Amino acid sequence: MMSVGLYRYSGELDDRESELTLSENISTQDFYDEHWERAIHELGILIIQDGSEIAFHQLGDALDELERLREWAIQRLEGANLEYMKGRVEHLQRILPNAFYSEEVILYIF
Repeated sequence: MMSVGLYRYSGELDDRESELTLSENISTQDFYDEHWERAIHELGILIIQDGSEIAFHQLGDALDELERLREWAIQRLEGANLEYMKGRVEHLQRILPNAFYSEEVILYIF
């Protein structure tokens, strides 16, 4: 099953020698397409989305976006959908600050 995730590599993304050093699931593709995309569009999210590269200097803005996505889920979703999206967002809020072991690190969402 396809999914969207947060990834970190030991070097450049397109370098064959580069190793995957962080892999965190964000959402199944279907759930992302249905709920995350709608939230991203409605909130004007720029960083936390499929295809993004996140640099260290964007960490504060990325965490702000995650909090807005969390609030959106609380207001718009219910039941299992709410628990799933809220849980994934809160997980990202916990791991994102520690994902940058140096200011040169780039994180990828795809």
